[in-house]
Amino acid sequence: MAGNSQAMTGLGIIIEMKTTPTGTTYEQIGEPFEITPPEQMDDEVEVTHFLSPDGVKEYIGGLTDPGECTFNINYIPGGATETLILGAKATRRPRGFRITWPNGATWEFDLLIRGYQPTAPLNDRLTCQVTGRVSGSIVRAAPPAGGA
Repeated sequence: MAGNSQAMTGLGIIIEMKTTPTGTTYEQIGEPFEITPPEQMDDEVEVTHFLSPDGVKEYIGGLTDPGECTFNINYIPGGATETLILGAKATRRPRGFRITWPNGATWEFDLLIRGYQPTAPLNDRLTCQVTGRVSGSIVRAAPPAGGA
């Protein structure tokens, strides 16, 4: 008997990057195996005043920091993914990214690539961690009808 959970694994996630800063064509990032999507966090603005109830600080929300995004890939030195990512990093300008979740929902955002860290262990696969800062809003689209 099947349960009621709609939980899913990350198997099937696709992460893509625009091939040029102003283009509309995406290229798939090769062999990702872990992703930490951006965490949006609102700044807090203190609005405490002389008559704040019970002498307790008060706050309102400020600007939203769209956060960082990191992902790990199987590292292929000189491969297409390395060329694509390092090309974007060299421009020092955000580049369009898209994450497609296993159910078909998408997140699109501009990412400023800030870090590119290959790792070469003695007795394991070569990997690389890519770190970027999101610039602007994250556009979320629901999965297509019948997804999930």
